[in-house]
Amino acid sequence: MQRFLKATAIFLLTAFAPLAASAQTSNLSKAAGRYVAGAYQGISNSVIGGPYATGTVSIQLAHPWIETPDGRTIYPYSTSLPVTIFNPSGSETLTPSAVSNCSANSLAPCTITVTASNTHGQGDYVMSGTGGLYEAAFDANGNGGGNVVVDPGSSATATNVTNARALYTNVGIEDEKTAATGIASPSLLLTAIGTGTATASSTLYLLSPGAATNAFTNTTATNATFVAPRTGTLRNLQCTATTGGVNASSGAVTVRSAAVSSGTFSNTSITATFGAATSAADTTHTANVTLGQPIQIQVTSQASETLAGVVCTVQLN
Repeated sequence: MQRFLKATAIFLLTAFAPLAASAQTSNLSKAAGRYVAGAYQGISNSVIGGPYATGTVSIQLAHPWIETPDGRTIYPYSTSLPVTIFNPSGSETLTPSAVSNCSANSLAPCTITVTASNTHGQGDYVMSGTGGLYEAAFDANGNGGGNVVVDPGSSATATNVTNARALYTNVGIEDEKTAATGIASPSLLLTAIGTGTATASSTLYLLSPGAATNAFTNTTATNATFVAPRTGTLRNLQCTATTGGVNASSGAVTVRSAAVSSGTFSNTSITATFGAATSAADTTHTANVTLGQPIQIQVTSQASETLAGVVCTVQLN
């Protein structure tokens, strides 16, 4: 019965939303192990009820799910994924500030709260606000991670791609659009390690996995952990340890960078502290780097330090 209702809803949406149908650029949402953004951009839902005024308003949708052209069902509505709402007066792309009843098996209507510049009502249709990119990334994350390809048929912008790379740590974004779009190449994960127990009461510098030694004893402040392989943005610092620190101040981690011309390192805003725990992360702050720029990951230790076996990664978009 549920499949019949889904099929009926999709038929009606297709019949009354020709633009949505024409925007679908691929019949495969997942091909060769990759999620194809263009296959998600033409998938539509519709507004029910209303009319809904301008300003902050809660809009009900026909259903909480979307179905891909190849028949898979996902529930994408969240405060992270923008939507575009179409009506005869035009379209607007909005990011919900709240969603309710938009998960599987919800009995009440799926409702998104947005700040709208246009009025909306029964029959307006709702599509991806990012050329299908965020929905593809959402789908990949829900299936354990993977890569999303931004195909030439997707209308995703360079800004969409940059922001999508920060959504999920287990989802990579690949560019198959032309260089003229300004979309960068896929995310890179830079890794640094310190094996054994940290030298006590020291400022230490992690080393790359390929270094001759990775002992957690390196105090050479001029050593670069790695060199930026391209111009981009550092984000999403994630660190783990086999043993936590001796106290709450143990293992203060700072990402540092140096100008290519001077080689003098300074702190970025990307920081995290282990304390007595075995993990530390900074998913908020970012730092811009240029091709060839030296990067360090610095860790400070306390007296009688117990912090050991540290691995840190930072994402380069």
